[in-house]
Amino acid sequence: MDPISLAHQATDVLAPALPFIYAERDVVTAKVHDMLLEKGIEKLGSKSLNKAKVVFDKIRSKKSKPIEIALEKLSKNSEDTTAKEELQQGILKLLSEDRDLARKIDLTINLNVENINHLALGNYNTFFNIETPSGDEYIKIIEYLDERRKEAENHEIMSRYNSSALPAYPERLKEFVTNNRADELRNALTYLEKHNILLISGIGGVGKTTLARALVDLRPINVPEPFWFSFYDNQDAKLDDILEELAAYMRAPEITEFKSDRREPGKNDVDKFTGVLNDRSEIWLFFDDLSIILENTKFNDKGIELLFSSLRYRTHNAKIIITSRVLPNFKNGESLIDVVEEEEKQHLNGLRTDFAVDYLAKNGLDSLTLDELKILAKDVDGHPLALKLLVGLVKKFGVSDTLNDLTRYRDLKESTIKKTRKMFDKLAGNEKELLERISVYRRAETMNAIKIMFTDKTAIDAVDNLIDKSLLETDHKGRYWLQNQVEKFSYIDLKNKKEVHKLAMEYYRFLITDELGEKEYNDLAFEALYHANMAEEYDQVDNILRENLHFEFDNDTILDTILKSFNLMIEQFAINPFVREVEDEIHAAIFRGTAMAYRNSGESRKAIEKYEKALKIYQEIGQRRNEGDTLGYLGKAYNDLGESRKAIECHEKAQKIAQELGYRRKEVNNLGDMGLAYNNLGESRKAIECHEKALKIAQELGYWRKEVDNLGDMGLAYNDLGESRKAIECHEKALKIAQEHGEQELINSCKRQLEELKNDTR
Repeated sequence: MDPISLAHQATDVLAPALPFIYAERDVVTAKVHDMLLEKGIEKLGSKSLNKAKVVFDKIRSKKSKPIEIALEKLSKNSEDTTAKEELQQGILKLLSEDRDLARKIDLTINLNVENINHLALGNYNTFFNIETPSGDEYIKIIEYLDERRKEAENHEIMSRYNSSALPAYPERLKEFVTNNRADELRNALTYLEKHNILLISGIGGVGKTTLARALVDLRPINVPEPFWFSFYDNQDAKLDDILEELAAYMRAPEITEFKSDRREPGKNDVDKFTGVLNDRSEIWLFFDDLSIILENTKFNDKGIELLFSSLRYRTHNAKIIITSRVLPNFKNGESLIDVVEEEEKQHLNGLRTDFAVDYLAKNGLDSLTLDELKILAKDVDGHPLALKLLVGLVKKFGVSDTLNDLTRYRDLKESTIKKTRKMFDKLAGNEKELLERISVYRRAETMNAIKIMFTDKTAIDAVDNLIDKSLLETDHKGRYWLQNQVEKFSYIDLKNKKEVHKLAMEYYRFLITDELGEKEYNDLAFEALYHANMAEEYDQVDNILRENLHFEFDNDTILDTILKSFNLMIEQFAINPFVREVEDEIHAAIFRGTAMAYRNSGESRKAIEKYEKALKIYQEIGQRRNEGDTLGYLGKAYNDLGESRKAIECHEKAQKIAQELGYRRKEVNNLGDMGLAYNNLGESRKAIECHEKALKIAQELGYWRKEVDNLGDMGLAYNDLGESRKAIECHEKALKIAQEHGEQELINSCKRQLEELKNDTR
């Protein structure tokens, strides 16, 4: 909603309630308070009064003098038109300057929060019995749920699990799904309240993955970000691969004891996993494209069949969401879901005819008659991708030509997916080669990434043509990506896959520089590593691992890929002379990568054992930079265990090496970690000295995240010394830096720490 309308709404909500709100603040007895509350409810209703109180608190938190004056006036006379105008103008100024506040006010005023709280707690049947949201309302509900997830108690639940790589879900796609799949979302959510396994079936490209991704945003607020496993991306996956990823996500290393026993996982390991699920509160597990590993509807891998059989029949607290083109069956003939209950199989069809017609009309085909639009929509069964392709075909070849094609497909009794494939091939035309080459990218990329895939045959206007044909997606801010089914069609036809993956690897390696933040650095290194593996460039796999593992990877999906890369390298020992030459370095990297995984899983003692083995090798072969990095990681692990003196010894040695090598970012990290260790020992003055030195270097480097970290940690040290004013100053500076860089998660964290500190000093 635009700020002017929202400011007007906020004023209308506040004005009649202000006399009661201000009177409540001044009362001294509970009896009088209750009388005033009863009077306010009688006049305004409890919902309106509560809504006004929430808006009042959000507006006053901004400490605007003009608004305070207007509020005071209206508290004495709620009909004062001049004061209303002053309040509205003051609120408008705030909303125009603070988009986050505008969003929160919009949610407060325009959502029925009482009903949505049923949704927030997973009471879907209750919620949908009261109301059925429109597409725009779904978007606002999602924003409200996201806000609730940031509350302290829910945030703590989220922190117990590692993040999982979810499919891309841009705003345009979110709007499309909430507008056109509202009924399907409702059916899926109401079903999930009473059942543990939801199957979303349907032909390829109909939107199964997208609908599943949409469900992620509508999960209960106390359910952490879900686990997502794509069988399309992991077509050779075995039971051990899936259990390893689940163990990393759940921070449950006991699930993968089969690895230390050097054996293949079996029933006991699967039962251990479902036992962990049963001991924990609700989580959601997504398994996308399950039909990839099915053969004639049956599982072709006994281990994976064992896993899904256990999820089907054993007691646990997880919700399992599966997408598949067909209904999966076990070898004994039983189904993964109970087909006797028809509700348990949500088959996803194309868009309803009215939605499909509306989509075609809004995307450039509004000159066609209603009957022509209906014919087009029905001929492709409302298939979302087919509709997009239709738009492009009609624009390029005309209505008559496109209708003739559809008539021919109908006469041949082609399936919808075959029709879609033929439409794709025709529409792609001369740009098909470029589509195939950019299909290797796994994330939205820049124009530079697209251009390195150009060949001598690529036309200058190829990218514009693909966008115009709706085959290449863009956010119009310099990012480009392929829709899921377009990517699959394109990648299947790519003949020189290794060569193209090698190009992508070189592109990502070129982007990696020491000036990058750690997250961006890690993401690029991870992509380079993935493409090196796909290109079977084993010497480059080794180079990437050695050059980039001086950063600590804290994402277990990344760690899993790294460890798989290590295993690839080990397999190459016997056949690749280059790998044999660097065997010591690879072993050291394996020890350190395994240590990181142990520490992330909470097993710091095991991590220390592996770090020390890696350290010994690095010292023997003279790898000073890796030696220093490993000492730093070793110090962190000791600090986890409360052995802060040993931690400081490690960080001091690491600091000496970083200074010798001029590795200034690592100096910042070591000083910050030393400060934490000193504070754990109660030596807060020494802690502050370390953080001040780290802060100074971070400021010189423009390393702003570490500025925030060290200011926050310095604030905690000052608070331990009883110097609360200095502590608050540090946290306020940290918050200001986070706000300047617009990192919302970091901003929320700084606000929470500052609020807790202020509460402690009251």
